Amino acid sequence: MLESEVKELRDEINKYSYNYYVLDNPLISDFEYDTLFKKLQKIEEEHPELITPDSPTQRVGGVSSSFEEYSHKYRLYSLDNTYNADELRKWYERVQKECPGKVELVCELKIDGLAIALTYKDGLFVTGVTRGNGVVGENITQNLKTVKAVPLRLFENVDVEVRGEIYMPKSSFEKLNEESLKNGEKLIANPRNTAAGSLRQLDITITAKRDLSMFTYTAIIERSDYIPKTHWDSLQYIKKLGFKTNPNIRLVDDIEGAIAFCEEWKTKRFDLDYATDGVVIKVNRLDFQNEMGFTSRAPKWATAFKFPPEEITTKLLDIEIGIGKTGAVTPVAVLEPVNLAGSVVSRASLHNFDEIERLDIRIGDRVLIKKAAEIIPKVIKVVDSKEHNNLPVYIPPKKCPECNSELEVRDGEVNLYCANEKCPSVIKAKLEYFVSKEAMDIDFIGPSVIAQLFKLGLVKSPADFYKLTMDDFMKLDSVKEKSASNMYNSIQESKSRPLSRFVTALSIRHVGKETAELIVNDFPSLDALKEASLEDLSKIDGVGDKIAQSVYDYFHNLENLNLINEFISLGFEFNDTVAEKTTELAGKTFVLTGTLQTMTRDEASDKIKSRGGKTSSSVSKNTSYVVAGINPGSKLDKAEKLGVIILNEDEFLALIGMNK
Repeated sequence: MLESEVKELRDEINKYSYNYYVLDNPLISDFEYDTLFKKLQKIEEEHPELITPDSPTQRVGGVSSSFEEYSHKYRLYSLDNTYNADELRKWYERVQKECPGKVELVCELKIDGLAIALTYKDGLFVTGVTRGNGVVGENITQNLKTVKAVPLRLFENVDVEVRGEIYMPKSSFEKLNEESLKNGEKLIANPRNTAAGSLRQLDITITAKRDLSMFTYTAIIERSDYIPKTHWDSLQYIKKLGFKTNPNIRLVDDIEGAIAFCEEWKTKRFDLDYATDGVVIKVNRLDFQNEMGFTSRAPKWATAFKFPPEEITTKLLDIEIGIGKTGAVTPVAVLEPVNLAGSVVSRASLHNFDEIERLDIRIGDRVLIKKAAEIIPKVIKVVDSKEHNNLPVYIPPKKCPECNSELEVRDGEVNLYCANEKCPSVIKAKLEYFVSKEAMDIDFIGPSVIAQLFKLGLVKSPADFYKLTMDDFMKLDSVKEKSASNMYNSIQESKSRPLSRFVTALSIRHVGKETAELIVNDFPSLDALKEASLEDLSKIDGVGDKIAQSVYDYFHNLENLNLINEFISLGFEFNDTVAEKTTELAGKTFVLTGTLQTMTRDEASDKIKSRGGKTSSSVSKNTSYVVAGINPGSKLDKAEKLGVIILNEDEFLALIGMNK
């Protein structure tokens, strides 16, 4: 009797979950749902023998120790990209050569999330794996169970593997950042990275709190009474099984219908509560798909149309001045707020004062702005108007707006500089860089926290971070005990960062993360760096005379040496071990662009360097390879113009011996 009651209760909860998380059509209130859920929990606690793997109570629980590699039964291919109507028509012409006549197409929005593969046996969810390199991914089954749009049991007892995209709704992302801001934590860059990071949390309860969702877009049916003949029918069947599919799909007669769909969603996409960066277009008939097959990396029967970066005009209200860690003075455009690529933009980059003069930008102008790689807003040009010539020509500042020191021009550089090392803006910029991800990677300490610490006189140099107490953090606005503890612990944990991170964080002129790694590879201790001659530093491959002089001067400056000794006295322990290198990529220079799915750019860079190669931030005729991930940006265009070899992620993994 109790067993049937539990089954009935589970079915009822699953029905309400399906309507809420998949159909977006809640049938009962949250309170009523919670009451049913708690009732089921109580029965299962008293009778653990009644717990089943597909029970709603089994979505959250435990801590993962690691994510094991998992070989995909069916490879997850990449997609070739198109960027305009002509390229789409050429792709369709190739389709028609293999499938004569009009070929129906299915158009689906390309979700900017994390690709996953879900396996169901007899209708029960058994395995969830990340895309990885398409051949091998990571088993994140327990984390995926926390995603309410992932059904634990299907409406039919079938054997099927489905592919989907895990994403974080924009509204949930904004809410998460509001909480982070309130707690003094770092803001998160974008919903996609948040979704990916959430799925790889070892503490599954954190994943459960992140409000992730999923759209399912294809299925490989292994056992079922129904076998669809078209992709469109397959999508309807997936939905019938209990999966959430994107409602914004369209079946069209030919490529002109697909082009119209792409044009329609170029602007409509910004009204959605999830990020989409293009449209995926697929041949509808599955027998045609089987006939066309695949290239080494992508299906011939599908292509992705990528949306161009949005451009929009607005009014330039003012030009503010920012001071960086080197004293470089950077102009920033203050704009009349405008919605650009799904977010409200009120500030944009102007690069430098030479750029302002070249574009003849004046305060009060109408300007055209766009987001570079849909992330950083920048001013492109002035929009012709009658008012332009009546506006005063912009004159760069002569003095630092913070400390009133005379600004200077340095040989061979376009920036103006504040040479006063005691300038409050320079000090704060150095402090911000010290805690940044590129340097010491200290969580929870953002610009607003640093500004307060500086104003209270608690932090005047980077070493002061390590003298702060919990009580010091409690003096900050809106900081309570938990946030104070997070800040304090994050600072203390950073004492064991590798030496290259520390050298990066010191803000030595001309020395960034990559240069610091080159230097530490040859001089793997602070003592070795202090004793290095100018000639020795100049011999480092990739370090020129200017950088060598800067490093030499830094480690022969008494004030700097005192700061380093202060860090050591505060308990810093540097990992001076240099990773073993191979030479298979010796002499090769790589440029990384876009988002890689199997690793971060830093990890990819480390793998290149450990094999004797180099990385660069810009494409030139000397570049050996450009590795293009998702949303590659202008570097890909430049590589194509220069004839540089372009590698997709699978090809890159194969080159470094990881595509197994």
